[in-house]
Amino acid sequence: MSAQKTQEQLLAEIKELKTQLEKANDTIEAIKTGRGLSVNQEHFMLLANHIPQIAWTNLLSGKFNFFNERWYEYTGLSFDATIEESWDNIIHPDDLAATREEFNRCIKIGEMFEIENRYKRNDGVYRWHLNRSVPLRDENNELLFWVGTATDIDDQRRSIEKKDEFIGIASHELKTPLTSLKAYLQLISNYKKEVVPGQVKTFIVKAESSIVKLQNLVNDLLDVSKIHAGKLDFSQSQMSVKELITTCAEHAGYMFPDYNIIFNPGAEVRIKGNTERLEQVLMNLINNAVKYSPLHKDIILSCTKEGNQVRISVTDYGIGLSTSQLDKIFERFYRVDVKNTMAGGLGMGLYISMEIIKNHKGTIGVQSRINKGSTFYILLPLLS
Repeated sequence: MSAQKTQEQLLAEIKELKTQLEKANDTIEAIKTGRGLSVNQEHFMLLANHIPQIAWTNLLSGKFNFFNERWYEYTGLSFDATIEESWDNIIHPDDLAATREEFNRCIKIGEMFEIENRYKRNDGVYRWHLNRSVPLRDENNELLFWVGTATDIDDQRRSIEKKDEFIGIASHELKTPLTSLKAYLQLISNYKKEVVPGQVKTFIVKAESSIVKLQNLVNDLLDVSKIHAGKLDFSQSQMSVKELITTCAEHAGYMFPDYNIIFNPGAEVRIKGNTERLEQVLMNLINNAVKYSPLHKDIILSCTKEGNQVRISVTDYGIGLSTSQLDKIFERFYRVDVKNTMAGGLGMGLYISMEIIKNHKGTIGVQSRINKGSTFYILLPLLS
């Protein structure tokens, strides 16, 4: 009797196990094919089909298994046609390689995928979209699948391009009269036929200082215009990092006599770069360090070798940056709000610096704490 009961229990357990396996297989099949949806999946589809963005899901392998109605309306393709065409005839040829590379990289390491590219509409017109895809994980942090969206940003990009075009034209138009104005002031300052009153010379010096500031702003605007036109090109050659930092430290010493510009040269290292542009970056970092350190006068420059890279750092002991400021500090036109008062400038220095360093195949970053100071650093590849 006991043996009979044990056998019945065993059969019941086997039956229950079979049922659970069938449910698991159904769930797996639903995920693979997008059919046999659960209530939660139906809710997801309902939401996905009523948002203005294109939306999709893909499996861990990267294989797409769902597109919302916006996708089919935009492309004019069916699900099978979408899969068959892949990205080859949907994404603009100029954006295809970068999109594939970034997508495969994110799938491999499980990080959020984000890129701007152009999708072909059903009438053959390409429009810019901002793509974001996030990996969804279970309570054990196991990756389940990916959910992505593509937001049409074509109108915004065109608006920005018009603004950039205006900035470029205005900057060029401003540059010529500024150069002439500076030349005339120099002529007045060096006038020998009659004695120029001391008060007039003082006014001339102040006017020249203001012109220099204005020229720097115009140059920044021109650089931003070049960046967005893809024309921020410059020659590069072998150069000494020690000489670069020493030169900038000397300039800073003259410019900011009230500050202690500290630099202890280390081992000599060489890189491939553009001296003028890297000086521009380093002087911008020093200027910022001074600007945001009104009480603490020590500015430390350092240079260390890290593997096959050199790290150039500018450290101050000023007001520091909050977490939210750290997230935005390299954005174009972003300026740090100091006690509800915006610092001078257009907020383009760090943005331009980042682009210059990118062109040197390097990276730029910052470490900071509120009221403890900041360290901005540049990592550049060493010559092999």
